[in-house]
Amino acid sequence: MRHLILPLLLALSAAWATPVQLRAPDGLTLHAEATPAAQPGAARPWGAVLLLHSAARNRHELDAVARRLAQEGYASLALDQRSGGEYGGHPNLTAQGLGQRVLTGADELADLEVALGWLRRRYPGRPLFALGSGRSATLLFGLAAKQPGLAGILAFSPNPSDLPDLDALAAARHVRVPVFVTSENGPYAVETAGNFLHAAQSARKVQYVPPGFGLPGAQSLDPAAMDGPEASEEYWRALLRFLRAR
Repeated sequence: MRHLILPLLLALSAAWATPVQLRAPDGLTLHAEATPAAQPGAARPWGAVLLLHSAARNRHELDAVARRLAQEGYASLALDQRSGGEYGGHPNLTAQGLGQRVLTGADELADLEVALGWLRRRYPGRPLFALGSGRSATLLFGLAAKQPGLAGILAFSPNPSDLPDLDALAAARHVRVPVFVTSENGPYAVETAGNFLHAAQSARKVQYVPPGFGLPGAQSLDPAAMDGPEASEEYWRALLRFLRAR
């Protein structure tokens, strides 16, 4: 029976995903999508995760991640960040409203704090995590340095060169929340992710290095993008161990 119920709950969760609009400190409208946990008592999920897409993309890059998290009992908020563009046939609604604003890392961090505040109000008392892909993974270290109440960050392919106006490795030295880093399995990507892990001052630090095939950023969590579902599932097992180790 369970194998029939879970897909039904997952489909319902996707149907319940709702658009959210937030206001950035500079007045920009931030567009996002909230997905509840697909379980009885979903108002009290195991936790809630802020989902942050790769550069030049939008929140729909992480649709499959939001659905899987819902199945595992985690709510999420996927944000269209001001650094982004069209992806998967969808526009980045936040980026469309930028107008003449100059893109800065400081403004991006402020947006993430607004989104976290929404999750905190929506799910009071629940553990809050943030998951970033590529450029957004690098941003997470600046966010975590300013948000010591986070239950953890999950950084997929962070790279300091992604944020020339922010010293992300310096920010990592002020991070004390639990940290999970991963990447594709190339030596440079593994070393770069490891540099962030070593810089962080966290008591709990995890680096997952895939034994075989991997992709940059959070693409590795999407079975459709990977070389078969088992390769993606290896990433998921590592991610879920981190989320649940509280």
